[in-house]
Amino acid sequence: MLSTAELLVGLSRHLSAYGASQPKADLGQLEFAGRVLELALRLRGSGVSSPERVDALGLDAGITKRELRKELLPTLEVLGLVELEHGRDGGLISVAEKVPPFDELSARADGVLENSMPDPVEKMVLALLRETTVMPITTAAAVEICASLGPEKLAHRAIEDLESLHLCARQRSADGDEVLFNPNIWAVDKDHSYAALQAEDGKVRAALSGVLEEVASTAGMPEDEVTSGDKRWIDYAVSQGLLLRSLVTTSSGEERAFLFSPHMGRSTFDAPTGADPSGHVRQLIGSMVFARRFASNRLFAPTAFLRRLIREGEAGDAPNIGTDYSMLETAGIVRVEPARWHKKFVLLKADVAEEALTYLEGADVGDTTSGALHGQNGYRHPEVERARRLVQPFKEAAPSASASQDILAALRQEMGRRRYGR
Repeated sequence: MLSTAELLVGLSRHLSAYGASQPKADLGQLEFAGRVLELALRLRGSGVSSPERVDALGLDAGITKRELRKELLPTLEVLGLVELEHGRDGGLISVAEKVPPFDELSARADGVLENSMPDPVEKMVLALLRETTVMPITTAAAVEICASLGPEKLAHRAIEDLESLHLCARQRSADGDEVLFNPNIWAVDKDHSYAALQAEDGKVRAALSGVLEEVASTAGMPEDEVTSGDKRWIDYAVSQGLLLRSLVTTSSGEERAFLFSPHMGRSTFDAPTGADPSGHVRQLIGSMVFARRFASNRLFAPTAFLRRLIREGEAGDAPNIGTDYSMLETAGIVRVEPARWHKKFVLLKADVAEEALTYLEGADVGDTTSGALHGQNGYRHPEVERARRLVQPFKEAAPSASASQDILAALRQEMGRRRYGR
């Protein structure tokens, strides 16, 4: 069963793909709680940051400066996850993070949720989302689950909200009961899709199973390199939650897709062995695979590079590091700082890098081509990509070149020269 933290962060990312609507408004406090946790995940490992750096981290997550300064940071302070230093005029001077590892942060997610004060409909939505993630349930069972949280009419509204946001679907079972299920997970259950798959010929079923098997063997597999099935079956697998697709975009507008099994790091018959609740492991894997396979100036030995970054806490001395890694900076995975000659990485989330390395070492990333990562400036998490493909509610506004430079400058701003003693 997904933890409260995983549900809240995933839900907030999912909702970011939707424009203003009544169903989205109904879930405003859940979205807020998810954004609090999202910001905490990005700040984790950063130490002391300038307000401008925190603003830049928030901006990449779609958080406005006002929301961040007036709502999210004060909430994190109340929760004991940051210390805020203010000047005599009340202005924010620095943000010192005290965010624990994800497991401990996850254990405190109920406190984050309570602080957000969700209303009965939101509590019902979260309860139903959790239950339908585990298994399909009847409508009658759903109403019963919600009975202790509010009146029955609100339970039906919660179901309708989840349906509108493509997080719940209804189907009539063979015995006439109405069944609710999460279409992102249970569309592949035999009760919901078996008949549709049986209607296809054996070659189609073989192709679909081949795609799933091929992707499961290589975390972060470039979509263009799948050989066991064509794109329509990859799209089908993604739409049904059989595969997760994340995208890396470059400063020139190029977009590359990477595929993951939804059970990445999990054993079917045993306990989880490497789950990625924050999504940052997939992001780092996608970045490294992109660097090796597709960048115009390719990265030499990405696994060796990650090993050094983990071992020494920093790596690199190249001009490209100062220009081409913004997607890793805005996720709070690394910080870019001056090196002897050019720029270097300083690792902020060692656990993310260590987990990514375990998958890269088992994959064919081909540590043979020299060069450097070029032009990665955006990343779309699987939750956002799936929701965006479902609804296409609005066109994304690409940041201007000057705005992107402002974000990077804020991310790299030194905190009162404390780190270097100047």
